[in-house]
Amino acid sequence: MLGWALGSLSFVVIGCGSGGGNTFSCLMGTGTSRLCIETTTSVPGNPNCGGGMQVAACPRTGADGACLQSVSLGGASVSQTIWYYSGSPAATSQEMSDCADNGGRWTSP
Repeated sequence: MLGWALGSLSFVVIGCGSGGGNTFSCLMGTGTSRLCIETTTSVPGNPNCGGGMQVAACPRTGADGACLQSVSLGGASVSQTIWYYSGSPAATSQEMSDCADNGGRWTSP
């Protein structure tokens, strides 16, 4: 699941347009496959949620927790928090493990 989310992140961050950085949230999937990604980036452009839906904020209610990751390269930066909603202790354990394996920091809702 984290691999899919991280692959989607590059699509989410890349927007076209002009202006300063962006802060936006995207809700993707449904039910126990739902993710919500909060993005803050210094990259100019219009927020792009790809196949997801832009929301005002990712809901904390019902969330297993979230993985926080930040990257800076060539003067550009992006920070993303991926919220998970599996509702399963086994899935949450895997989400936490995947987060750590990919250099992220897990946080509880």
